[in-house]
Amino acid sequence: MASEHWPAGGDTRPLLVAASVIIAFAVNTAGLLAGITSVIPHIFYLPIVLAAYYFPRRGTVFSFALGLGYLVGTLPFISGEVGLVVAAIARAAVFVIIGSTVALLSMRLREQEQRYRGVFDNSEAGIFIVAPGDGGPHIEEANYVGAALLGSTAKNLIGEPITRFLDDPGVWGDLQVKVRSDKAVYGYETALRRPDGTVVQVIVSGGRLPDGRVILTLVDITDRKSAEDALLQANTKLNMMGRLTRNDLMSAVSALLRRINRGMSEFDDHTIRRYLEELQEDARFVQRRAEITRDYQNLGLRPSGWQPLQDVVREVTSCLLLPGVSVRPWVERLEVFADPMLDQVYSNLIENSIRHGKTVSEVVITYQIQDGGLVIYVEDDGVGIPEAEKEKIFEYTADGEGGLGLFFVREILSITGMTIRETGKPGEGARFEIHVPPDGYRIV
Repeated sequence: MASEHWPAGGDTRPLLVAASVIIAFAVNTAGLLAGITSVIPHIFYLPIVLAAYYFPRRGTVFSFALGLGYLVGTLPFISGEVGLVVAAIARAAVFVIIGSTVALLSMRLREQEQRYRGVFDNSEAGIFIVAPGDGGPHIEEANYVGAALLGSTAKNLIGEPITRFLDDPGVWGDLQVKVRSDKAVYGYETALRRPDGTVVQVIVSGGRLPDGRVILTLVDITDRKSAEDALLQANTKLNMMGRLTRNDLMSAVSALLRRINRGMSEFDDHTIRRYLEELQEDARFVQRRAEITRDYQNLGLRPSGWQPLQDVVREVTSCLLLPGVSVRPWVERLEVFADPMLDQVYSNLIENSIRHGKTVSEVVITYQIQDGGLVIYVEDDGVGIPEAEKEKIFEYTADGEGGLGLFFVREILSITGMTIRETGKPGEGARFEIHVPPDGYRIV
């Protein structure tokens, strides 16, 4: 229930109610003296409504007391007429009903207002109410967090043009268009500029109120953006170092292979040649590993995003050599939130089927929505994968027993919370199941 306190000094509401009561009784008495009993008593509605609205907890008691006072002041004038007495009692009862109804509605209104004020004032996000005006949109109200975002106080922000605090004033026009067409906008990233010149990165959500005003909710993401930028720079530097290291490694391996080849042409001894051949195989193994990692140098470097899976698969298949193998994707309208290297996932899976499936004639890609999210199936009709190898195929080992392809498939998927496993039956074909979390897919 809403709390209520009797107004402190300086509040004119008690005086207004008292004055309306005095006037109502005076006018009613004058009317009774003049013989008027049916119209003038309506003036009592004024103090009843005022008291019930201003002081809802006392509204019912006040209206009852006022009705009783009305009867006390009226009955002496009409005591000889039964019809008038009944009408006066009924009117007093109506006073109580009206007072109770207005008090109840006022209490509910105050409860809703207190909830609104609680959300508005105590929210961890900055909240602004922006009103249109001849001088442009201006701030009508702001909470403490919103004022702090702009480096000011809520009181000083009232009446200030909202465009004054936008790093790009054109953003307001864009927001208005979005709010006007969609009635609301969510996740809109922009920058605010405080009076001291400090730039604050925020996410804006907003909606249009019935009277044309706009309510905006702003969340400060400056620290997050700084962390993202720092991480991006670190990844870029690591990527550059990896590229330089790989280039140096490839150069060294190439030089080593040239020396081994020269040695094999100079020595006829069987033992030496066998030793050189083993060195040559080890060097080529290192070379292959370096070449494969080149394809994944951008893993996690660019931000993830929504990708239409049907288009991804079609793009992949258009770039692969598929002798006698058909790839049939049945994933229309499905989008997944994934790393930009998602195409490498399906490229590796399809190539894996062709290379190791032996009898593969088709690869089918489908999906199924389940309680815990969505599962994407990549199935072929080849020889399948032995039970003992189902988990090992995703592992990477330095001795070369494990492949890099499926290892990186798992790594790419894990960036956005997806997992993969192999559940096919040996002899009937491979079946890869990619589990997508509930917030990682959408049907468009």
